[in-house]
Amino acid sequence: MEKKESFTCPYCDKKLPFRVILKVKNDHAFACPRCGGAVVPQKTKSFTWGYVIGFLSFVVPEQIVFYLHEDFVMAFLVGFVHALTAFGLVSLYLYYNTKFSKAISFFI
Repeated sequence: MEKKESFTCPYCDKKLPFRVILKVKNDHAFACPRCGGAVVPQKTKSFTWGYVIGFLSFVVPEQIVFYLHEDFVMAFLVGFVHALTAFGLVSLYLYYNTKFSKAISFFI
């Protein structure tokens, strides 16, 4: 059995661009930007988790820094850096662990 590479189109067997990560949802078909084939992710965590983790990683450090230093700008910057880091790590995780299959039906 051949190993299927993550984040590749099952039609053209080419890597999908990283920006497609925002379209990935369970049972959500979308067109491959390279060949136009309809693909759907197999058993993936929804990117919604990236938003939730990003939000929490912004709010919690921001509130802690604001409570300790009472400086809104510094608290905002600390929260923003934590949120970007968490959002990026979740995106990379999804990119390296999501596999696609051919969609049964696709409506544009």
